[in-house]
Amino acid sequence: MKTQQLEIKLSNKTEEDIKKAQRKSTQAGDDLMRCVDLYNQAQSKWFEEMVTTTLELEWLEVERVEMIRQHLCQYTQLRHETDMFNQSTVEPVDQLLRKVDQAKDRELWVREHKMGNIRPVDMEI
Repeated sequence: MKTQQLEIKLSNKTEEDIKKAQRKSTQAGDDLMRCVDLYNQAQSKWFEEMVTTTLELEWLEVERVEMIRQHLCQYTQLRHETDMFNQSTVEPVDQLLRKVDQAKDRELWVREHKMGNIRPVDMEI
């Protein structure tokens, strides 16, 4: 009788342990899914903000380069007007300024610095 009671007690304890382990496993799975969802939301938000920020920075860079180019063109034009004897030294600078291609320069810079090679991706389970 004692042995039977002990077996029943052990059986009940084992069932309780199994149920407890199942609850923990279910909770861990739920926690994992919640974390994956949070990661995917953060990744999506990061991507949106990164694109917006990158476009804004690119626009600012275009403006900056254009402003510098215009100022240098003004400078070379003034040098042409004021110093007729040294035009040969200013002419190469003037020619280079006319050849500025901002899109090509940015593309080269991105390629050389390997920008945008690694991006976060969505997680799936």
